[in-house]
Amino acid sequence: MSYRWNNLTPVNGFDGGDLDNAKQNNYAWSMGELGDYIYVGTGRNIVYQLLEQGEIFGVQPPPILTPEHPNNDAEIWRYHKSGYRGWERVYKAEAGKELMGFRFMITYTDINKVTAIYVGGFTITGVSYMLMSTDGEYWEGIIPGIPGGFSTRTMLVYEGRLYMGVTNTLEQTETTYLYWSDNPKAGWQPVEFGTGANNPKGEVISMASFKGHLYIGTAPFGGFEVWRTEDRLPEKDHWKCVVDKGAGDELNELPLSMEVFKGNLYVGTGIWIGFKSVDPSKVVVLPKGFDIIKVNGKDEWTVVVGQEPLWPTNPTTGKRNISCYPSGFGNIFNNYCWQLRAYCNTLYIGTWDSSILWATLLQTSYEPPIKEAQTLMPSADVLNNIISSIGEGILKCPEFKKLNFKRWIQMLICSIKDLPETYGFDLYTTYNGENFVCQSVEGFDESYNYGIRNLLVADCDLYLGTANPFLGCEVWRYRGR
Repeated sequence: MSYRWNNLTPVNGFDGGDLDNAKQNNYAWSMGELGDYIYVGTGRNIVYQLLEQGEIFGVQPPPILTPEHPNNDAEIWRYHKSGYRGWERVYKAEAGKELMGFRFMITYTDINKVTAIYVGGFTITGVSYMLMSTDGEYWEGIIPGIPGGFSTRTMLVYEGRLYMGVTNTLEQTETTYLYWSDNPKAGWQPVEFGTGANNPKGEVISMASFKGHLYIGTAPFGGFEVWRTEDRLPEKDHWKCVVDKGAGDELNELPLSMEVFKGNLYVGTGIWIGFKSVDPSKVVVLPKGFDIIKVNGKDEWTVVVGQEPLWPTNPTTGKRNISCYPSGFGNIFNNYCWQLRAYCNTLYIGTWDSSILWATLLQTSYEPPIKEAQTLMPSADVLNNIISSIGEGILKCPEFKKLNFKRWIQMLICSIKDLPETYGFDLYTTYNGENFVCQSVEGFDESYNYGIRNLLVADCDLYLGTANPFLGCEVWRYRGR
């Protein structure tokens, strides 16, 4: 790990006065800046809630992932860039709002020249929720008045407008929810889409401004897609499909990250929770490492990270090549390319490595701590649940014979042999978008840091926010100049 990376969180999860509460701030789910401060919107008890709801093969939360006093009300913390004040909590969601996290954060100057930080929430009530603040101390709840989605997945300032893509996590759908506003406090306008071939389908997961167009990454059934506006602004029936059918692999379901770097657009993929398909007919899919796709200024794409597809498709937008870098950089547990960020003439790639989570769930006991264990010790009941669920999901799909199962087993064996040395997120960099260098494979020496949830460039520094469901999140800073 480079000496230039400094941990800004003496206490994981920020709250030194209540360590149980701090542990529950386990995702740095959103990050932004306003004036002299860095802001972090937390995700609360993310893995614990998924386990409680039976979303991970019916496995119940083990003690190491269970807070003493569960409280899912999201928080916002801030840090003065000079460091002289430490971390301070500036917002706590009201009890009963079912606001379990703030999923995206951005600073925007509206049509009235008012600059504010906007924070989009994730609720389980089916109601969209957003906060805004002009000073970082007083937070005002604004009601976007939008139908459909209730989780703010991405926001982007484009052509003077603030665009917002939302998802409806509780209902698997191919509906595209995209909105814009030049005065968010006053309300939002939906971007209208037609039903013909020249319109996106699937929920909006990521966005970027590239070559004078708005690009959106969507998640329809059958593999992610990338679309762009034909003109500068979105217009019904005037969209161009740039990448389709998961760039040749149907298991590339989500375009999780998108970043412009040295004249190209890079897209990082993933599968929801590493194994859950966006297509309800599949139930679950085989977990795989992420791919990274590069799109040039002519809308031609190529795979720069990714091996031969596990579930081959025939894209209409191009033909998949095989990169010299295997999916997930050879780690089948690198399920998300969670972050792509250009900084100091370098592209940074932050991953979600699920291996420490699977190891925890597969263990028959929780002593000694999993980070000191040398082997995986699966519980027969848990293992049977996982195997049967995956098998059911595969067999329910009429095209399951297309799966390259032999190749998947080879990838799994190669990934397991390096455990537990590779527990924790991976951080990779590239100077040219073709050759990649590994900076960390063990979560900055903390196995429980299993994901890089955010990378934020602010005042010439790079801030990194982690996902850590075991101890609480961390924030690191890199001064590259």
